[in-house]
Amino acid sequence: MSQESAAPASAVPLEELSSWPEELCRRELPSVLPRLLSMYQHSDNWIEHIQILKIIVEMFLPHMNHLTLEETFFSQVLPKTVKLFDDMMYELTSQARGLSSHNLEIQTTLRNILQTMVQLLAALTGCVQHICVTQESIILENIHSLPSSVLHVIKSTFVHCKDSESVYSGHLHLVSDLLQALFKEAYSLQKQLMELLDMVCMDPLVDENDDILNMVIGK
Repeated sequence: MSQESAAPASAVPLEELSSWPEELCRRELPSVLPRLLSMYQHSDNWIEHIQILKIIVEMFLPHMNHLTLEETFFSQVLPKTVKLFDDMMYELTSQARGLSSHNLEIQTTLRNILQTMVQLLAALTGCVQHICVTQESIILENIHSLPSSVLHVIKSTFVHCKDSESVYSGHLHLVSDLLQALFKEAYSLQKQLMELLDMVCMDPLVDENDDILNMVIGK
């Protein structure tokens, strides 16, 4: 009996999950996903949040039924993901005025937040890429939470980067490399979102379609 099957899948540590082979992820999805979703909802640690999100997106999303993604994944994860992003953005903006070459603690804190935000955007890009690659046409209702959540993150990132000169009070050079990485990730996510929207097949019976597309295109 292998080590993986010797212990209940729902009790396997996160570090071990990230090294599971594809077939094991597919087989254990029903038992592992509820645990990961519960951990994601209840964790207060930003780093752990991103670790869980990356594991779900990279290891288990490919094995989920695309017809139930909204119900089983997006609607449960994306609201918390957006809140996490907003909390990080608030913390970033609040502490940015204290940034200086002499205050290494704030400098380290801000750089850690920016690195975490880059990883969050990369995980969202992974979600959108998965939809684009695995589906020839997309029914908006099946991914209802995804476009609006992604758009919110993209807009907030672009605004922060645009205002960075004033936000960081003359010390922009201390974090400019990570801000550039964040901007590039947001731009990549935007391109991926546009590709996804090009693939959307409208359901004439769902009035919400127009509202969502108008929101995305209009903004």
